[in-house]
Amino acid sequence: MKTPAAPSSGTPHPGAVPLGEAGTTRSEGSRGSAGPGGASGAADSTDPLGPGGHWPLLRAGLRLAHAVVAHGVRDEREEEHESLRALAETPAFAAFGPQEGCTPLERGRWLAERVVRGVQQARDTAPPVVPGGLSGAAGQALVLWCLHVAVGVPLGELGAAQHGDIEPPLAGRDLVQKIEGRMWLSARPTARAEAGIRTLHHEVQAALRDRFPTREDEADAELARAHFVHEWRRLAHLGQESERHLLILLGVLAPAPLRVTFLAEAWGPLPGPLRDLGTDTYLMALALRRLLDRGVLLVTSRGDTRLVALPPLMQPLPSRCLDAPERRRWNGLALRFLGVALRGDTHDPDSWPEWRDARPHVLHLVSLAEEYGEGLQEAADLMDRLSVFHRMRDDDHDAALAAADRAVRLFERAGVPAPVAYATYLVNQAMAVRAVDGPAAALEPMERALAVEEGRVDGDHAQTLNLYASLLAGAGHVRKAAAAFDDALATARRAHRDTGSDEDAGAVVMVLNDYSVHLLHHNPEQGTTAQDVARDVLALLDEAESLGPPGGYGTEQIMLNRAEALRRLGRHEEARAELERLVAACEEWDEPTLLLFAALVGLAEVLDDLGDPRHPQVLRRAHEVDDLLDT
Repeated sequence: MKTPAAPSSGTPHPGAVPLGEAGTTRSEGSRGSAGPGGASGAADSTDPLGPGGHWPLLRAGLRLAHAVVAHGVRDEREEEHESLRALAETPAFAAFGPQEGCTPLERGRWLAERVVRGVQQARDTAPPVVPGGLSGAAGQALVLWCLHVAVGVPLGELGAAQHGDIEPPLAGRDLVQKIEGRMWLSARPTARAEAGIRTLHHEVQAALRDRFPTREDEADAELARAHFVHEWRRLAHLGQESERHLLILLGVLAPAPLRVTFLAEAWGPLPGPLRDLGTDTYLMALALRRLLDRGVLLVTSRGDTRLVALPPLMQPLPSRCLDAPERRRWNGLALRFLGVALRGDTHDPDSWPEWRDARPHVLHLVSLAEEYGEGLQEAADLMDRLSVFHRMRDDDHDAALAAADRAVRLFERAGVPAPVAYATYLVNQAMAVRAVDGPAAALEPMERALAVEEGRVDGDHAQTLNLYASLLAGAGHVRKAAAAFDDALATARRAHRDTGSDEDAGAVVMVLNDYSVHLLHHNPEQGTTAQDVARDVLALLDEAESLGPPGGYGTEQIMLNRAEALRRLGRHEEARAELERLVAACEEWDEPTLLLFAALVGLAEVLDDLGDPRHPQVLRRAHEVDDLLDT
């Protein structure tokens, strides 16, 4: 719920309160010169705690809440309902709670319950009460107020009820006068009472914010700062370091929602107290709920995905509680946190929703890493993965290239600590360049990657050679491309012989498929040479098929290439059967793909060769898929 702005009459909104003891500096010309806690006890008329400000409103609202409790304790239903209606209309709490779709009694009940909770929390967070009379001032007054208002203890019984908290017992109207006199003294808080007043104010405000977080208009920046610093100090007083660390982490990240699942899945790099939260789902949920209830956290949903963030006006505040070395340390922690939270393989569409949500955080932390000159290796890795995300989603090739260039620069600035990773970044940079400027322009970064990998014989190097061959072919260097494919295939086969791993088997299959495409596309479709090439392609594809289980990696591409080779050999019925199986397999994915489009086009051509009357129908289906791909 967004709270309305302050009334134009000049009366401060009930939520507006200066930082006070939390340490804010008052703006010149807008606040009195007497700082909080001053000995005079006087307050400027513009001070929300002063005579013309918020405190009289809050006091009136608290008294109405007490009346509701008192009538409820005495079972005075008519008087209780009258007090509930009055509470629903009080200006003190106008910004909070349900506004529509409820009766005045329902709204009043909602406010009363939360005011009671706020007063109880005030007692819990107040300094320990010191027995021995009236010297405890603010803390002792809060205890009395809790017993009288929140618990509903009648005045005549209050002296006995508070026994052990304050001595000697007090009773009757004298007690009420001492509570009110000590806490607000005709709305002029003294240095001795102000801490208790502010504690009560913030606790009631926090209780009222349940599911109705802090307002977000710029006029409330001072309130947000006062609220945050109060909560920050309260967490320190309660020893809740894990919750303070959670606020720091969210403050270090970009001002965008973070997936809650990241907190439960990527706790490894986080500091001890926060790591403990991450390893316990119940404790994490409890911490999030407490911070949500107190208005320092926003929790939203996108479908089944839960997201968490600081209120916008509070976003920069946790970082301001840290000195420069600590800010740099936390930026490094957050980089490593995202590195664990985000899946490394951004070729996989299942990872894309996570990267979409995390992209603002990645860019923000990488910018800070560049500024600090620390965490450059982690920043480079995130930018490389972000580049692949943009390129594989096919949504922003310029962003993919910018991210790839940045990854390479960051890694070079870090001193290239891992050549294997550096080669990967250069390969992905080449792929991004190809998407923007074409294959010829991508040859330079790819050749740099090959230079870094020189002497390696493994599946990764085979894949680099394979991509290089594809770039050469796209740039028109057909013979050089064939030689590069030969090198890639020899390297992949050797790596697979050495390791026997499924990963290296997949590298061989990939090269065999891509080499087959190259041979089919850069040789004549008819004649003796075409048939010789087609037989060579079938041999390559037989090898590829033997390296994996049925339906394994590259199966669909093998089927497409095999059908084309069979067609060139004049084996049209076999090609038709292969393509019909491929179309059926692709249709099971329930979404249009380039592979389905290619299979339908190939099938239409084979049916035309055979004189099959289904040719127009299949061709229409191919056009439908093409239209869906365009959208």
